[in-house]
Amino acid sequence: MMPTFSPYVDGFYDVADQLPHWLRQEAERALARQLAEKAAVTTVAQFEARRARVRAHFLSAIGGLPETDAPLNAKCTGVIEQQGYTIEKLIYESLPNFYVTAALYLPQGLSAPAPAVIFVHGHFDLGKAAPEYQAVCIDLVRNGFVVLAVDPPGQGERKQYYDPRSGELTIPYCTTEHTHSGLQFVVGGASIARHFIGDVMRGIDYLESRREVDAARIGITGNSGGGTQTSFLMIAEPRLATAVPCTFITTLESYMKAGQPQDSEQIVKGCFVDGPDHDDYLTMMAPKPVLVGAAAYDFFPLEGTLEAVRRAREIYRLYNADEKLDTAIAATGHAYSPHLRAAAINWFRVHLQGKEPTFRTGHVTTLPEEQLRCTPKGQLLDLYPDSRTIFDLNCARLEEQEQSRTRLQNEDEFVTHVQQMRDAIPAVLGIDLAKRSVPIYPRILWQGEADGYRCEKLFFWSEQDVVVTAILLHPYGEVVQTDIVLLENGTNEMSLQQERLQVLLNANHRLLILDVRGTGGVQTRSVNDHLPPHDTEYKLGSDAMMLYRSTLGMRVFDVLRAYDYLRSRADVTTIGIVGVDSGAFFAYFAAALEPDIAAVVVENLLFSYRNLAFTQFYDRERYNLRVMAWGILQHFDLVDLLPCFAQRDLTLIGLRDAKGELQAREGFLAVAREYNYLPRGWLPRFV
Repeated sequence: MMPTFSPYVDGFYDVADQLPHWLRQEAERALARQLAEKAAVTTVAQFEARRARVRAHFLSAIGGLPETDAPLNAKCTGVIEQQGYTIEKLIYESLPNFYVTAALYLPQGLSAPAPAVIFVHGHFDLGKAAPEYQAVCIDLVRNGFVVLAVDPPGQGERKQYYDPRSGELTIPYCTTEHTHSGLQFVVGGASIARHFIGDVMRGIDYLESRREVDAARIGITGNSGGGTQTSFLMIAEPRLATAVPCTFITTLESYMKAGQPQDSEQIVKGCFVDGPDHDDYLTMMAPKPVLVGAAAYDFFPLEGTLEAVRRAREIYRLYNADEKLDTAIAATGHAYSPHLRAAAINWFRVHLQGKEPTFRTGHVTTLPEEQLRCTPKGQLLDLYPDSRTIFDLNCARLEEQEQSRTRLQNEDEFVTHVQQMRDAIPAVLGIDLAKRSVPIYPRILWQGEADGYRCEKLFFWSEQDVVVTAILLHPYGEVVQTDIVLLENGTNEMSLQQERLQVLLNANHRLLILDVRGTGGVQTRSVNDHLPPHDTEYKLGSDAMMLYRSTLGMRVFDVLRAYDYLRSRADVTTIGIVGVDSGAFFAYFAAALEPDIAAVVVENLLFSYRNLAFTQFYDRERYNLRVMAWGILQHFDLVDLLPCFAQRDLTLIGLRDAKGELQAREGFLAVAREYNYLPRGWLPRFV
């Protein structure tokens, strides 16, 4: 029977927390550097310079804001008359043929332009029709504010994966939808958040066109995911006069401690290193008035909220504007509660109307979802089946920045291309190759026999504080090659993969079955109780992205260190590599970087990240942050690495498309031939 590791690496080392601990440690170091930088800010001029840097980084991290000068083509599809106010049901185009549904609440009897509040929605599938959110809008309009409640992508009447023929949702929940499409933005070097922001900015354009609105007095509020949107708009939208982000603001350090995942649009690449931290969202508005709404029993830690406000207040003091930053705390769980509702409305009364904060809320009667519909059947894709979706917008963006490839004309260009790819891989995946120079001191835990084969169980430090485990199997005959074997679940999968391993052993290959960090003998414990796509793997991948890293890159580094370990053994000469499923990605990238890996076999490798981005319903189980990195398509696709393998033995088994189907070989080869990636006399083996 094939051996595996018992808990704690057979009692030698506690590894269940090492990957989240390593990420948290790196994040805390980066955040400490940010705090030191902020502590050095003692003047308005210094802060303004830092604010500009953080804003520029944020906009770069989301792929820039959508740009258009096209008309909104706004139309009202119905009016609801209520006591003291009306609700106009609106549809506008934030981009050409990309529709937004919204509800415009208008106080009756306005004699002059009034202040307005944009309401942005948290992760309720009902969007603007969620009773909790209607109540805020109704109290606001009853207090004399024009209110524009905007459905975000994937919510309310803007389900992006609605099938108008069947009337069914192919992806049923807004959070799942956001991350499904969001990861396609990630590989292209952007964030789906750019369209959440862009839709609201166009909503402000619409408010400015209304005679009922005083464009100099526009505020914004929302909670949870709406708190995220509020915070992002506080960075991106200079026209806002005030803001009330609720049940979102904490600190990134607190976010790490809580272990909670967030939707793809909420993850900002590099924010641990270059911001924004949550206090930065607040100071982006300085010295404009900001109220932070918090829930005492929230999964967004209140302690982080108070710390973020404390930090932000230091900046407000530079402007002599202490009184313009405040906090409201409700003794509730995660909700836009009546307490926060009253606090927000009083804040807007003071700062947009110049009135006293005397409002007290009570029971608010809301409308059924059907009554607030802007479309006949409650979905834009039913009314406009040919309209663009978030998926279409991402495809259009990628088409505009078509990957730059050059046909390789001669050997010098071929060599240059290989070096460019070997420079790009560490940069994109976040690998520090200099750490390979650190000596490896392996621990051999056990030597004996398994199924008649001589066997070794071992572990070593891949880098500081990161242990990887491996099982080394020796064939009966004289060793012709030592293979690093990367299975989806590492050594835990050896019994299931016994037939595969037997074939290699019969060919006199010595096998190092490796557990890259987070797998097999170094399996990471769950840091939350969420199911895919927001499970532990996703959370840790998101944290890595916020460090300019990737869990893909970390595991590729582990493979390189396994190669370094084998190279240090006197009994090892020729080294090959075998990768299956996610292990195919780790093997492919590691072998592209390490030219002395003599033979490469990868099975079930995706043939193209571009194909992933252009496949609306890709296989989320196969392709997730475990095998992705931010902006990979800005630098290369998988086929572009093919010259790195030239003249080596490369076998591609079951090359797959983004749906997981085995129809990818010809597309892969077509690009390789078009750009002369196949030197004369060499071709990978396809199985």
